[in-house]
Amino acid sequence: MKINKILKITLITLVVILLSIISFAGIYVKDKGRMVNTVKNYTLGMDLEGSRKIELDVNDSKETIKYDAEEKEISSEDTTTEVARTEERPVNDETVLVKENYKKVKSIVQKRLKTMGVSNYEIRLNEENGKIVVNIPENDNTDIIVAQLASQANFEIIDKDTNEVLMTNDDLKAVKAGYGTTSYGTTAIFVNIEFNKEGTEKFKNITNTYIETKSKNEETGEETTLTKEITLKLDGGTILTTHFDQEITNGILQLSVGSSSSATTEELQASLTNANNLAALLNNGKMPVIYEIETNQYVASEIENNNIALFTSLAIVILTIGMIYLIIKYKVNGILASISIVGYIATLLLVLRYTNTIITIYGLIAVVLSILITYITMLKVLKNNIKTENMKEAFKKAMLEVALIIVPVIIIAVIFAFNSWLPIFSFGMVIFWGIAISLLYNIIVTRTLLVD
Repeated sequence: MKINKILKITLITLVVILLSIISFAGIYVKDKGRMVNTVKNYTLGMDLEGSRKIELDVNDSKETIKYDAEEKEISSEDTTTEVARTEERPVNDETVLVKENYKKVKSIVQKRLKTMGVSNYEIRLNEENGKIVVNIPENDNTDIIVAQLASQANFEIIDKDTNEVLMTNDDLKAVKAGYGTTSYGTTAIFVNIEFNKEGTEKFKNITNTYIETKSKNEETGEETTLTKEITLKLDGGTILTTHFDQEITNGILQLSVGSSSSATTEELQASLTNANNLAALLNNGKMPVIYEIETNQYVASEIENNNIALFTSLAIVILTIGMIYLIIKYKVNGILASISIVGYIATLLLVLRYTNTIITIYGLIAVVLSILITYITMLKVLKNNIKTENMKEAFKKAMLEVALIIVPVIIIAVIFAFNSWLPIFSFGMVIFWGIAISLLYNIIVTRTLLVD
């Protein structure tokens, strides 16, 4: 039995050491000549990481419209048709500049942020002038996200020659992006544009009309090729110009935006990001008002990095003193309890990383509180063991005593987790994970170390 216990303690200690290395130091692999930590980063709140302030203003500029001799509007891309006259036209008609449309734009911006994985943000709307202020965390994806916020997401399929609008956002059902394999076995990034019922019928007719046709001159024998093409546009910019070789009846237009045969892994990932962003824009609707980015400003965290480092160092020193106390007073059991505490902290921090829990200043306080509850639990177990000289009973009694503390904390954590204010939400989520992990960890690991 003694050998069996030693083996269990040794195994758990090794597991704790491994968890600690992963959680506190990371796992580093070589990538393009440099060492990269593959362990997921923490999701920090804007009060710790800094933020980007974006102000979106209603576009009040005017565009120049060109007309030919027959009073037909000339496309901005048409450089051959002679211009008969021009006129200035506001990019936003006065009829669309109403409160209801401003609210709709705000809703669309919120949907775009959520679709792009931004859960930590602040957004404010001035209902009188339509100005929208957005604050998002500063990270590697911030510039990509900012570029999407002001886009109107005006999708059009037009006749390349006549500029006739054939399809619009109203014909869309869903847009999906992802990986696929080509007939040559290479990996490619695809965007599937799926049309609704009416759009499917329109698209079917387009695929039968915009094709390549060949005709032969009976007198000269010369063969002439005539190609009718469509142009896909987003906010006036060309995505693609193409024609069709066969009829498409399923209402799905598949676009290839990158392939492993001609791109590096980084370029392929960039193509996937662009494809996902296009899907995020088109799936969340077209803005009824055209906006422009007025301000794009980085806002530094009010808490400097050295203050966070000082807070962390102080917490480590206090915890170390606490564990030294356990070891001096309770000898071997104090060592085992200290090992259990370190393993709990490593486990908690890994869970917070991979559950994408947003950590704010209040979240850091919750981490400290969770560790404190675990330390108190260990202390009660060891104290009870001296009184009862029965570790099993001591552990059971300590868990019941700590439950009196945990129950009200759990209730507070659940209430806070449903709060929309980020600092309180962060506190609630960290406490929830802290207590949930503590219960499981103490039953599985601490009990095995001290009791079994």
